[in-house]
Amino acid sequence: MIQRIFLDLDDVCNTLTPYILWWLNIVLDPRDYSCYPGNLDIVPAANKLLGRRRYTRKSFWESIPRRVWAETPESPEYRTLLRWCRRLVGPENVYIATSPTKDPDCLAGKLEWIHDHAPRWLHRQYFVTPRKHLLAQPGTLLVDDNEINCQKFLAGGGKVARMPRPWNKAGCNDPLPYLKGELSKIFGKTLE
Repeated sequence: MIQRIFLDLDDVCNTLTPYILWWLNIVLDPRDYSCYPGNLDIVPAANKLLGRRRYTRKSFWESIPRRVWAETPESPEYRTLLRWCRRLVGPENVYIATSPTKDPDCLAGKLEWIHDHAPRWLHRQYFVTPRKHLLAQPGTLLVDDNEINCQKFLAGGGKVARMPRPWNKAGCNDPLPYLKGELSKIFGKTLE
């Protein structure tokens, strides 16, 4: 039985990837994943959409200021997903799990995002680590868009619900019904 749920912040609770691309003047809609070029990491995707190799991994992440992390729009699925999680395990058992870059402004911006977009009960319920798999154990669930995070969390004994995005195995055009089905299977009940 699942007792704790960890929600990834970027591209689960918010729309970081299209927002960053929009901020870099690559994509027009900061909430739209449809123009994302398939199963690519964001740095090669940005270079592909630009039509040239403008960024290295290091230069790309160093170019993102604090305000981008703080101002990223909520994902269309966020509020519904949060409501489901709260009902399934109670608010005291829902956490955000996020991995910042090495820039302190990234972490500060993510914390601002949590305080601006999460309900008060979630303001101090977060884990900051690139090693989310260390949170995995029987009775835990991770909702994440990153395949490697999902695989490692499963290997650690937890359960996973992938947020469908163009770069992962669950990629589909309608994430909310997909997530509803996954969570219903995991919890053995239909979600409203």
